[in-house]
Amino acid sequence: MPDAAAPADTHTAAPEGLWYVAAIASKLRPGREHAERAFGRTLLLRRGAQGEVIDTGPDPMPVRESEGLIWAWLPGPEGEAPPCGPPVFNGPGAKVRFVEEALLPGPYDDAVYGLLDPAHGPYVHASPLWRSSRTLREKAKDYVPSAMGFTMQPHEPKNSAAYKLIGGGVQVEIGFQLPALRSEWISNKSNKVLGLTTLTPVDANSTRIRQIFYWESPLLSLVSPFVRPLTRGFLQQDVHIMTLRQRAAPWRKREMLIRDGDQLFIWYRRMKAEWARARASGQAFENPVRAATLRWRT
Repeated sequence: MPDAAAPADTHTAAPEGLWYVAAIASKLRPGREHAERAFGRTLLLRRGAQGEVIDTGPDPMPVRESEGLIWAWLPGPEGEAPPCGPPVFNGPGAKVRFVEEALLPGPYDDAVYGLLDPAHGPYVHASPLWRSSRTLREKAKDYVPSAMGFTMQPHEPKNSAAYKLIGGGVQVEIGFQLPALRSEWISNKSNKVLGLTTLTPVDANSTRIRQIFYWESPLLSLVSPFVRPLTRGFLQQDVHIMTLRQRAAPWRKREMLIRDGDQLFIWYRRMKAEWARARASGQAFENPVRAATLRWRT
C-alpha cells in the first residue's frame, strides 16, 4: 500500500550540520593543493605544518582527516562550527584499500533513493558476479534503529558469489546513517571487510558517489586490481539509471512510495525532517525509525 503517512517534504538538498566525505587522503601530496568540488564550491585541500588538513579555498570549510578519508562539514546559514568530529567506522586496518567513484546526475535525494532501493541491486547492477533479476528470492530483513540511522541485522547473503572471496560462513550487516553513509560489514571467522558507500553533493544537480573498502586480507589485496574494472562498470550502471531518472523527472511531480519496498527511503525522509527540526529548535535528534521486518523480492 502507498505510505499515506510519509512526509510531503520534496526538498532535495543535502541535510546541513553533518560531515561528508570530500576526498581520499592519499590524494593529498606534500606541498601541493588538491581541488575537490563539493557543496557548490571548490575545496582547495592541503596539509598544514603539523600534517593537518586545511581548506585554503576562497570560502573555506571545516575539514578533518579520519580513517584515510577527508571529511568536510556542511554548516547551515549561520556558519556554525562542528560540535564533534566525523563519524568513525573502525574499518579493518584503518586504511583505505580500494576506492572508485563516479558523478551521478540529479539532486542529492535522488542519489539517496538509489542507494536505499532494494530493487536497485538485481535490476540496475545485474551481473554474473553480483546478482540478476533471474535469481529473485523472497526475503525478510530485520531492521533496528541506530543513533543516526538504521541497521539491517546480520544475515547470510544468498544472491551474490562475490562474498565467497573471503571464504565460507559469511555474515553481512548493513547500516545507514545521515547524511547518506552506507556501511556493509562482511565477515567470517577468518576475515572482516568494510564496504563504505558515501554520497557528497557536488552542486544542486550532481552528487559524487564513492565506493570505499577496508580489509586486511592478503587475498583481497591480490585480486583487487582485477575487480577494479567491474567496480567501475558497477558505478557507471548507477550513472546510467540516474540519467534515465532525470529524463523522467517532468512526469514524476508526485512520487508514490510503497511499503515495504520504499520503507528505507521513507525512513530517510523522516530522519532528514527530524534532523532539520532538531537543529531549528536546538533540541536533541529523536530517531523516528522503529524496529521492523521488511519483506521484498530481490
